Amino acid sequence: MKKLAAFDLVNLAYIAVISLIVIVVHPPGSALFLGLHAAAAAWIGLILYAHGRFDGRFWTFLRYWYVLPFVLCAFREIHYLVPLVHPFDDHRFDRMLQSLDQRWFGDVDRIFLGTVPPVLVDILHLCYWFYYVALLIPGGVLFRRQDWPRLREFLSITMMSLLTSYLGYFAVPAIGPHHFLLPRPAALDGWALGGVMHRMVIAAELTMPDAFPSGHALMSLVVIALTWRLYRPAFKFVLGPCLGCILATVALRYHYVVDVVASVVLFPAVFLAGVAFNRWRDSGVVPGPAAPPR
Repeated sequence: MKKLAAFDLVNLAYIAVISLIVIVVHPPGSALFLGLHAAAAAWIGLILYAHGRFDGRFWTFLRYWYVLPFVLCAFREIHYLVPLVHPFDDHRFDRMLQSLDQRWFGDVDRIFLGTVPPVLVDILHLCYWFYYVALLIPGGVLFRRQDWPRLREFLSITMMSLLTSYLGYFAVPAIGPHHFLLPRPAALDGWALGGVMHRMVIAAELTMPDAFPSGHALMSLVVIALTWRLYRPAFKFVLGPCLGCILATVALRYHYVVDVVASVVLFPAVFLAGVAFNRWRDSGVVPGPAAPPR
């Protein structure tokens, strides 16, 4: 088996932390959760073993892109596990975040509701959905170019940032104003797309405690920084939609302002930690061709 890369270790560390939470709290279904965690760790190990032994396009693809189903499964687990280890039925965390918004930023609803034209609301919904494909752009380009060193750095920073936000959902399980503040204002349905796209978000995410910190804001900042750092030609294509996504998190009432502030504060720490960890782990040890010029 080839040496574990930094992003592999980040993923395994996340599994270990969540497993420790399950062991300490011991919620109903603990054996099932721990069994799934063990299966996920074994799955990563098998992929790395197969890649080291057989190589080839198929195993190289799995070696780097196993992170996609891993992230999706980790996100879906939050829906089932967080209510068991840190109940939030009383919505005390939403009330806390809403109170901080009102104290620090005033009436956020009045700022956006009724002042944003319906067409712009639709555009903001498109920007919000851009989050779901944004990370595939720099990652896909680096994979296509077989730029393995930069791809490993990309994945290390991405997983460090994304999984850190997931841990935030365990610590502060708030569901966000789009669930907590009902009924949803009609102005947020936009002109043609907003209502449909919002219903698709609700259907895909279910009732998730994924408000604090804002993963959309954090990962939009990561995409902007990574495209500038690793593949600058894509920067001009992602900058506008990513900034629009950050604005949409608040303007469309998916997040409290403090959720976005927390992401802005968190961003440099997780970004630099990902860079440093990857540099330490990847310093001439993990095999791969030299990076092509930018």
